[in-house]
Amino acid sequence: MGRKQKLRQERKIKNNKNSTPPAVVTTPSEATVEAASEGELSIFAILVEIDSVFPKSDEYVQATDDSQIIYGNEDNKLDNNEQYALFKQGATVHGCVHSMFLMGEGHCNHMYKYLGHPWFLEGAIRGSFVSLIGEFYLDHAEPNRNANTLYGYWGKIATNFDTRLGPKIAPNVLKHQIGRKCAICLKTDTKTFTLKQCIGCSFYCYCSESCQTTHWNEHNHRGECKQLRILHKYHKPYAKAIRDAAIRGDIHPALEKLQYKLGLTRPLEDYQEIITYCTHDGKISDPKDYVVARDDGTVWVGSIPSTACVSRK
Repeated sequence: MGRKQKLRQERKIKNNKNSTPPAVVTTPSEATVEAASEGELSIFAILVEIDSVFPKSDEYVQATDDSQIIYGNEDNKLDNNEQYALFKQGATVHGCVHSMFLMGEGHCNHMYKYLGHPWFLEGAIRGSFVSLIGEFYLDHAEPNRNANTLYGYWGKIATNFDTRLGPKIAPNVLKHQIGRKCAICLKTDTKTFTLKQCIGCSFYCYCSESCQTTHWNEHNHRGECKQLRILHKYHKPYAKAIRDAAIRGDIHPALEKLQYKLGLTRPLEDYQEIITYCTHDGKISDPKDYVVARDDGTVWVGSIPSTACVSRK
């Protein structure tokens, strides 16, 4: 969902409270709403409803309130640089997920879309997870830069919080489509031979060590799989607590550890070359190489550089 689309949807819901009342969604049981009582909601309306529980920073409100509709067209009183500065302050200083979304959306050029990834990920680990799936993994990852297991992870997280998203995201359908076949050569199980699953994710299967090596090295499953392990260890057990804290406007202790493990708070100099030249170690790379993760599972580009000491255990 684009920035303008999100703002218009928010205005529509705000001005029509009787048709789509806001709901606080923190647990699967609370998230399940009977279709008979509210009818079929569009995916956009559901996402706006889910994210409406997060507080909006003063900077976000200032930047978006300075946007007005004139003769059916959106007119901004602030220029893009002024809005960007406000959104960035809202995201970095106050942890505003709405600002993070628009920080990610600000990198709409496909050549620089990877610069939006850390902001979508920052929002996702706080509980605004669907934008990462829809705006990034589905649209910008490619077969040779795997994101299927990460899509599956965030899809399950999303549907656990709101079951209405199940048919929209369908993480189990993706795994079923991939099925029991080698990720590289597509061989299947036989009566005399059984494929081996990836130990790290239990998502992909391989017929041989050669195919597994190809998948890990040439299709970047190494980085994807390691990021999945980081999320399982440092995000999944604390997902609800982190989200509830974000809704209160607080920072859960597990969030800082998670940011560090994902590489989101790395020093800027670690990835300044990628930001400035779209190169790594002096070598020109396809921008989509930076979409998923590095070999150690951390992000290529960070979000909020920090000098704070965070435990590495």
